[in-house]
Amino acid sequence: MEAGREAAATAARALEGARADFALVFATVGHDQGAILSGVREVVGGAAIAGCSAEGVITRAGSDESSHAVVALVVASDELTFHTYAVPGFVDDSRASATALAREIAASGARGRLLLLFPDGLGGNCTDLVRVLEAELPFPVTIAGGTAGDLFTFEKTFQYHGDAVRTGSLTAVLVDGKFAPEVVVTHGCDLVGVPLTVTETDGGYVRSIDGRPAWGLFKGYLDASTDSLEGMHLAHLLLAEHLPTAQTASMDDFTVRVPVGLDAASGALFFAAGIARGTQVQIALRNEEKVCERATRAVADLAARRPGQRPLFVLQLDCAGRGRLLLGDDVSARLIEPAQGALPSDVPWIGLHTYGEIAPVQGRTYFHNYTAVFCALYPSSD
Repeated sequence: MEAGREAAATAARALEGARADFALVFATVGHDQGAILSGVREVVGGAAIAGCSAEGVITRAGSDESSHAVVALVVASDELTFHTYAVPGFVDDSRASATALAREIAASGARGRLLLLFPDGLGGNCTDLVRVLEAELPFPVTIAGGTAGDLFTFEKTFQYHGDAVRTGSLTAVLVDGKFAPEVVVTHGCDLVGVPLTVTETDGGYVRSIDGRPAWGLFKGYLDASTDSLEGMHLAHLLLAEHLPTAQTASMDDFTVRVPVGLDAASGALFFAAGIARGTQVQIALRNEEKVCERATRAVADLAARRPGQRPLFVLQLDCAGRGRLLLGDDVSARLIEPAQGALPSDVPWIGLHTYGEIAPVQGRTYFHNYTAVFCALYPSSD
């Protein structure tokens, strides 16, 4: 409880005694998750609370992927409103959960400019989630988010809503008011080989690519012979999904997807949220230098959209594979701090290392892996 209380109290100091309206909380799973929320509640009173567990947390102090880490953003505002939602059953039926969320938002009469999503990171289909929301929400809204994580044990993740801790579910925050959301996406990977086509799928499994077993294709690009998916292989080797979009400054015309399961008998690879048959894909390799450089460039691009303006706060949703797994002890020095340097040092900054990212690319929302999403809320008179 003390860790949650301390994190919230530290964040609340900037409110100078004003009543809190909302608290966003991320914590690693070494903590008692319920106790974390109890400690936050002691500080924020009746404010809405939302968030999720994480593989690691991100603050102005950098990245912390220890077993006991927690961060909170506490907001008091006459200009912003925060409506929070908890939808069970995301892992079992993601489309039904998305429909339930859209209907709950419509029934409440709430409006919003930004919808933040924090789904379970070990199951469910985030592509189905965002497609249903885009079709069924009663108004257009920018959608961003990240899936909950644990400490690379892939056992259980947690979603926070109010004082409740859930698993297998979806937590959402609809933000409205006088602000403008700006979102940038970056991955930092290089394409290798030639474009390919997904030729056979089964649920989330990609069974064949260009008629070849998917695992056999992947193994041809690994440095060492292996019969299993391992963490370092996932950090190195990915599958790029080509998009009908032009290249931007912070990313190319593809999203990045990571295989998280293997059917050794058939050579099928499992991708969270699946990849549809007929999708054009290409093998991609991580580029350590590009990951760091493009993260900084992405935030600079974000700042350039509104020159001279200071964001209310920044939310960073960064893949767990881009943290300590990639950069060792240099995550903060090489990735987090340079990116934060593109904005004034007094801008509140909160983030997490996720098991998957959700963000728009040129007008359509996608599920990403091995990607960083930066979401800034700028004050607006509209």
